[in-house]
Amino acid sequence: MNIISVKHFCALTAFLSTGIFCLAQTPTSPPLGLPRLKEQAKAGEATPVAPSKFADADLTVRGVTGARNGEKRGAKFLALDATKGWSQPLRGKPGEILFVSFSVNGSLGTVMEVGGARLIVVESAITHYATLVLEESTPAGVKWRELGLHSPLEQYDTRALAAFSVLTLRLDPANSVFDLYQGSRLVADHLPYQSGKDNRQVTIYGGDAGAMINGLVQSDENPLYEDTNANGIDDRFEQQKKGRLLAANTPAADRKALIKDWRESQRTQRPAALFVNLPRPDGK
Repeated sequence: MNIISVKHFCALTAFLSTGIFCLAQTPTSPPLGLPRLKEQAKAGEATPVAPSKFADADLTVRGVTGARNGEKRGAKFLALDATKGWSQPLRGKPGEILFVSFSVNGSLGTVMEVGGARLIVVESAITHYATLVLEESTPAGVKWRELGLHSPLEQYDTRALAAFSVLTLRLDPANSVFDLYQGSRLVADHLPYQSGKDNRQVTIYGGDAGAMINGLVQSDENPLYEDTNANGIDDRFEQQKKGRLLAANTPAADRKALIKDWRESQRTQRPAALFVNLPRPDGK
C-alpha cells in the first residue's frame, strides 16, 4: 500500500466533514436513504423509481451458518462471523445495466463481491483505519487497486469494523466495467471487473472479525438521481453542460470526458446527503 501524505489525509478529513452522507433516523427515509426510492417526491425532486424496478433485500439468515440477525438503536443488520458468507442473486437479465447499493461494516479481509466485482477491506496506511480496494485479475496475477476510500476501525459489538456508509455500484456487464459511488458522490468510474453469466450473485464474506450487513438494494434505474439514458450521469448535469442528453451510442470517450467534468464539479458543489439509520459504534 502506498503511504498517504498529510495533504491527502487532510483532504480526506475535509471530505468526511462535508456531509455527503448523513446518518440520521427518519421514519420516512427510503431504503438506505436512496433519494429516488421515496414513495413520493416533492416539487423539484427527482421522479421516484417505480416499486417494480427495485428490490430491498430481506436480510434474513436463510440457514447460513455463522449468521444472525441483530438490531441496535432501531437499526437492523445481519451479522456474519469470520469467513462466513451471505448471498443473493442479481436481479434482471445478464448484460443489462444494474445498480446495486449496500451498507456493510467490515473487518479486515471482508470481501464484497457484486456480480464479479470484488471489493476488499484491507489495512490503511492511516493508523487505525481500513481502506477499500478493488481486486483485479491481470496477466501478471491478482492486483489490488486503491480506491481512496478510508474509514476508521471502530468497535461494533466488540468487533473492530470499518463502516464505509452507503456504496452504489453501477454495473455495466456489456462492457465489463462499473462505476462506484459513496453516498451520492461518484468516486471512481470505468473500473474493470469480470462480468458474465456465471457472476450473477451479490456475496458478502466476513473478514477476520466478521461483518455486518446493514442493507442491500438492487435497482434497474439509478437510485440517486434521474438518469434517463442510463449512463450513470445526472441528467440535470448533462443538460446543463451539453444542452441535451448523450445518446445511448455515444462513444465512451465522450462519456468519460463528461464524467471528468462532473467529478470536478462535485469537488466544489456538495452532493446531496443521504439520510439513513445505521448501527453506531459501541458507546456512541
